[in-house]
Amino acid sequence: MQLQVHQERPRELRWFHASSMLFGDWGTSRLYVLGLALFYSAGSSIYHVMAMCLLMTVVAWAYTIVCRCFQDGGGVYSAARAVNKRVAVVGAMLLFASYVITAAISAVAAFRYLGVSVEWAPRLAMVSILGIGAINFVGPKSAGRFATVIAAATLVVTVALAVLCIPHIRDGLSNVNFAFRGVGKEWVSFVHIILALSGVEAIANMTGVMVKPVGRTSKKAIWPVLGEVVLFNMLFAGAMMALGQLDLTAPLAEKVGALTEGEAQYRDAILSVMSLEFGARWFSLIASFVFAMLLFSAVNTAVAGMISVQYVMAQDGEMPPAFLRLNAFGVPWISLVVACGVCCGTLMVFGEVDKLGHLYAIGVVGAIAVNLTSTYFNKDVNVGRYERLGLILIAGFLVVVELTIIATQLAADIFVVVVLVGGYALRVGMRKAPELQKHVPKVAETVGKLFQPPPVPESADLLSMADIPPFDPGLGKILVATRGNPKLLEFAAEEAVARKSNLIVLFVHDIRLAYGPPGSGTYRPEDDPEAVTIISRAKKLAREKNIPCMPIYSVARSAGEMILDFAGTYAVDYVIMGVTRRGTLYRALKGDVITQVAENLPPETTLLIHA
Repeated sequence: MQLQVHQERPRELRWFHASSMLFGDWGTSRLYVLGLALFYSAGSSIYHVMAMCLLMTVVAWAYTIVCRCFQDGGGVYSAARAVNKRVAVVGAMLLFASYVITAAISAVAAFRYLGVSVEWAPRLAMVSILGIGAINFVGPKSAGRFATVIAAATLVVTVALAVLCIPHIRDGLSNVNFAFRGVGKEWVSFVHIILALSGVEAIANMTGVMVKPVGRTSKKAIWPVLGEVVLFNMLFAGAMMALGQLDLTAPLAEKVGALTEGEAQYRDAILSVMSLEFGARWFSLIASFVFAMLLFSAVNTAVAGMISVQYVMAQDGEMPPAFLRLNAFGVPWISLVVACGVCCGTLMVFGEVDKLGHLYAIGVVGAIAVNLTSTYFNKDVNVGRYERLGLILIAGFLVVVELTIIATQLAADIFVVVVLVGGYALRVGMRKAPELQKHVPKVAETVGKLFQPPPVPESADLLSMADIPPFDPGLGKILVATRGNPKLLEFAAEEAVARKSNLIVLFVHDIRLAYGPPGSGTYRPEDDPEAVTIISRAKKLAREKNIPCMPIYSVARSAGEMILDFAGTYAVDYVIMGVTRRGTLYRALKGDVITQVAENLPPETTLLIHA
């Protein structure tokens, strides 16, 4: 029997978990988008919010189609790759840029909701991003559950705030002051708040781990969140017109000179201001804390998204192989370092909410436009005639928005060019490193190693089972799970000889990605040096001891779950595991796999622990 390769990710993401993660981004946007609408449009902001909600609705409809068509991951990279690989690279880099600003603006806004000054918020935001990066370094397992809890708490607080706002809506609507400033100014003001679209790409990336049927699961995830966002955005947009000491005749964006702390609070933390003015001090403190936690959850989601984008591109050979390197917890650590570093670098230059908002839209709008356009031109997906027409019309509108941003926001242009140039520089460096090594041996030898995959022994023919007895279903079965302990393999082989059993050698390549499928859809055990070493050693022992051996290479998020899965699938008699030599802290962070397996093994299977 040949080497078995298993890499299908379990579809365990239900619609309510996906909804909570989508809400963590879409629902978060109102925390700063409403304030920015007031900042740029003053008395006419409610009309711009209304237009924004209409655009969100049609984009949500478009993404129900995208999710239905790309059930193994429908993010911009996957959708565009099916049409043109170069376009896919551009789309992925635009999405990366969007995630960068999502993390940065969410972190700054979180501290503004906690009452931190405009000056200190960016500094603490950098600290928080590094802290969240440290948490992601050990591969948190319960991001979806945490997002669900925070989303539930936010919904409760939001409903309470909405109830407090209802008596003020009439006064707010009476204060609406639509002084038409010309098509150009009104359009640019609307474009400033289009960043509310951010987050919709996340739901498309999740389809690879959604419970089937994916089309129905994604719809059930999208529409409730959209309904909540539209309903409460409109309600709060009307109520905020009734806030006292608020001049609605001229936008704060046109004010000459620096904003006061109070004016900056209207721009950065509008719902905190409303909870204080329409409610009570204690309610404002609770609401501000919950909103800040939701924003930090959005930071975590964005960081995870950046890691996934880089990893998927590296899998496809569009980024250096170094971005595939995993730490002991299964996390692509170089991708994580790059994600946190770019976010902190952006905050050093653009620290305020409105400045970050200028950079935001160019990435998210570009990514969505590329995704919808690619889906339109893909003739291999099941999209009806009128659905295709809708996709290209929405994409065309977003292209106009993108061109507006390019024409009016120099900082956004510079930011996205830096991201694109940086990404392509890595891409070119990966391809040119071998040539550069010939000309600059000493420097390039060090740098070039980062752009080359780790060496694989040439003699390791993983698929060859020559001179090994065939797997015999009539004999007993022993499964040994290992990541590199030669003594454990020898012990398992001796047990197989003594008990006259087949030996199943399981190697689990555990990878902790938030969502998204592998770039090319396949993992090659031949490219995994650890796997090559273990499987080659196992086959050598099988030949020497003349025992049937079946190696299994598995890619999964949880080694414990895979051990239990294969133990049950092959009805093994014994599972052999080794005690890690790493310290208590490592075991606490990684999780106790032996305990997990011991508690869930069927009664007919015996667990043997080799110390």
